[in-house]
Amino acid sequence: MIAKITRGSNPGNIGAYLHGPGHSNEHSYQRGGRACSGGVVVGGNLFVEGDTDEVTWVKEMRAAMRTRPEITKPIWQASLRNTAEDRRLTDAEWAQAGQTFAESMDFAEHPWVMVRHADDHVHVVVCRVSDEGTVWHGRNDRRAAQSACTRLELKHGLQTAPRRREAGRGKRLVLAVRQQQEQQAQVVAARRAEWEQIRQFVKLDNPAPRKNPPAPQPQQRVAPPHPLEQAQHLRRPGPGREDRGRGL
Repeated sequence: MIAKITRGSNPGNIGAYLHGPGHSNEHSYQRGGRACSGGVVVGGNLFVEGDTDEVTWVKEMRAAMRTRPEITKPIWQASLRNTAEDRRLTDAEWAQAGQTFAESMDFAEHPWVMVRHADDHVHVVVCRVSDEGTVWHGRNDRRAAQSACTRLELKHGLQTAPRRREAGRGKRLVLAVRQQQEQQAQVVAARRAEWEQIRQFVKLDNPAPRKNPPAPQPQQRVAPPHPLEQAQHLRRPGPGREDRGRGL
């Protein structure tokens, strides 16, 4: 048995959907030897079993909601679906399963109904606000619903449906992710090595052009000094020679 949970604010919207033909006329089943379309109430605590419309039970839930108008999304809904291998449950069996489910989830004292849609699934609609104004918070509702479905499978002899989280599944998921990451790393390394080989081949096929050494710069020739400049340089007295000749 698989549970799928949603929350909402307007019981009339979910009621119109549950008792309607569905988006693709999927709300059809056999009941009392005849084909039925749309939902029918088969369980709950509002004494509306057999109703094929939502008028009465929606009115009851709205009256309870008015006791705590500050509560957001007071409508809680869960679809309970059997596996394809399960036998077809009767309306009485579904009603009994609904009561067990309500007690396991701890909302049995709040207004709730069970609407049958098809041979294999039903919908449980709960007003989280009771007639006295107490609130069912539904904390950890998905985990609790899975545990409740397991008890219903054992009680009614149904097949064990796969759960979103099973014991040990988290470790297997971590190992799978790690293996996937290692495989990706190996692929990346192989691609890098292949690209490096290609780059080397391209480098060999297209060697880089040689760079010619720079041309030598022409040296500037310095003209030798004029003979007159050399003579003047030789005749120039050193420091203090002229003064010594004068006897100073």
